[in-house]
Amino acid sequence: MAVNYFGVTEFLELLAPELAKSDAPRAAVVSSMASLQPNSPELVDAMLAGNEARALELGAALAEQGPRVGYLNYPSSKRALSRWVRRASVTGQWAGAGIPLNAVAPGTVLSAMTKELLATPEGRQMVDSSVPMPLNGHSEPVVIARLLAWLTSEENTHTTGQTIYTDGGADATLRGDDIWGGTGQSISA
Repeated sequence: MAVNYFGVTEFLELLAPELAKSDAPRAAVVSSMASLQPNSPELVDAMLAGNEARALELGAALAEQGPRVGYLNYPSSKRALSRWVRRASVTGQWAGAGIPLNAVAPGTVLSAMTKELLATPEGRQMVDSSVPMPLNGHSEPVVIARLLAWLTSEENTHTTGQTIYTDGGADATLRGDDIWGGTGQSISA
């Protein structure tokens, strides 16, 4: 929480006034497709409320319950970050200053962190069951970098508040059409 959420959001809050002085300011952060995984709503709420002490306390309590429950810290931090981006992006500090603010949410990226886990059939099966990526499998880091480059380029004039899942189809596979549930009213003809 201290790094994944508070470090990122506090940095951006301090950076926003400087960005506003630019001719073409943009900001993008890295969330994760883990933002869609099970999380601790209480922990997410503590982060969004800006209560770092409570968030760290809740996170420590989860970690004390072992790795399976302790893992909830990661998706909770990424869920909170994506929600913060959505909320902050439309405020005077961001949209009002002409600054698009977005997040990217990678699936499994081939990196030093995942290399060992993906080295065995068992590890790959575990990862792929949680993060199925039917389009081109696990991604190279450059794939994420390219999207970040576009989001922070002058070409991006209207995309804001979005968490863009760069996950080879994991979101579409796991949630299907269940992304609009409870967000609006249906009108019958």
